Amino acid sequence: MQIKTISCERVINLGNYESRRLQLGAEISPDENVEQAILSLVELVEREAKRRFDLIFDAKDLRAEIKELSKEVERLKAEKDKLTGVEADPDDIPFDAGATPPPDSDVPDGF
Repeated sequence: MQIKTISCERVINLGNYESRRLQLGAEISPDENVEQAILSLVELVEREAKRRFDLIFDAKDLRAEIKELSKEVERLKAEKDKLTGVEADPDDIPFDAGATPPPDSDVPDGF
């Protein structure tokens, strides 16, 4: 039996039912040592998988940190407003920004 091609795949579980795969294949020349080719391919797949998946996990950690820091900023703003006596403006409602004023009414002022 002569082995002509080899492949190696690495699957990493990212959690939340997500996973990533890295698969590489290689053709072996007739004069190449099969065991050495397999070992080289496995090492390459493991090295690349670690590098790529470390970046994915770092990005996931950074997103979680950004979320926590945003919460902390909001908490500190509220604490600052409380200490300075500044109350939130009840008319400053973000979803009303840009809304058109209600049409004029036929009801006289003061009623």
